[in-house]
Amino acid sequence: MSYKQDRKNNFPEWPIYDHNEINALSGVIKSRNWWGGFPGDQKGENVWRFQEEFARFQEAKHSIAVCNGTVAIESVLMALNVGMGDEVIVSDYTFVASASAVIATNAVPIFCDIDPDTLVMDINKIESLITERTKAIIPVHLGGNPVELDRLLEIANKNDLYIIEDCSHAHGSRYKGKRMGNWGIAGTFSFQASKIITSGEGGAIICNSEDLADKIYSYIDCGRRKNGSSYAHYSYGTNYRLGEFNAALLRKQLEKFPEQHKIRNEHAQYLGKKLNEIDGIQVMKLTRGTEECGYYIYPIVFDPSQFGEITKTAFKKKLNKNGIPTVDNYPPLHKLDCFKNIKLKKGIDYSKANWGLEKSINNNFPVVSDIYSRSIEFPHETLLASKIKLDSIVEYIKSLK
Repeated sequence: MSYKQDRKNNFPEWPIYDHNEINALSGVIKSRNWWGGFPGDQKGENVWRFQEEFARFQEAKHSIAVCNGTVAIESVLMALNVGMGDEVIVSDYTFVASASAVIATNAVPIFCDIDPDTLVMDINKIESLITERTKAIIPVHLGGNPVELDRLLEIANKNDLYIIEDCSHAHGSRYKGKRMGNWGIAGTFSFQASKIITSGEGGAIICNSEDLADKIYSYIDCGRRKNGSSYAHYSYGTNYRLGEFNAALLRKQLEKFPEQHKIRNEHAQYLGKKLNEIDGIQVMKLTRGTEECGYYIYPIVFDPSQFGEITKTAFKKKLNKNGIPTVDNYPPLHKLDCFKNIKLKKGIDYSKANWGLEKSINNNFPVVSDIYSRSIEFPHETLLASKIKLDSIVEYIKSLK
């Protein structure tokens, strides 16, 4: 498969599409079935088929398509009856949605620092964050890199907690024989514009419990039941359904994904080996037991003292000026204004959280604060470039010493 190259810097553009996506969208338009309907009264075919195809690819029994990855997390929490006063442990190094979805359910996120090598939730810090109010843990597989889920499961089982995997970066990732999303009670995915499988917007939930799948479906489709009447609403729900246009795109993107996934994994190892040979550069280390990685982003951590005390901003500017693409790192959650200044929901007690006001100082989250200050990230499509282009990244970083 050939990839379109950007003429400015010869790195692949994203998203990658061809006549298959165009024909799929055209087919939806011509069908006049622009939405999926209901299980008992299906209109379009793409939503229902994508759910089956994605579940099969992720090796899960059930998949529920939704309009984005944020509401995917919210929907699982709601189906599990996580709500007022409950606490949910979340990685401090993630997009705001991992925590804002918890806020949406009237629960309270508790932030966990990260491992300095793998850049994902530090399992050794979890037990110190558990209280009598804790109901769930949301491990975030940053860059597709799995959290140590076998160890996390032991902790969760001992404390009777749910694990909801945030797999927004981890399509296709595999840890110790299982695809991401199958270790916990459910896994959530995003298909937002920059994701490694994309339809501009979209999301999905996978799980292996039929009862939970039914509860999630009811919540995302206005409280309906799978084979109930269109105007029978059995419980509180909302409308988070995915549309036919997005599902049609996702089906074609999913077809392209395995080849892209293989290339990303091969090129990530190639690039990582060369970058790690440069004094002062450390590539994100895969968690032991990782067999495949989604590589939504490709983070590297640098030692400023090895590069003339260069700042993160200056490092990025130099790379970009030389035609090497980068993406912005997520600011740690504890630094975000909404959490630091507690600009959240009225009537909810956030006083027991481990963030907010004086608790949001970097000293309380030392690892993620340090990593954020001296790391940069390449977008996943960089890994689809030729090895010659990857070599040019290595050589340019060497030249900065």
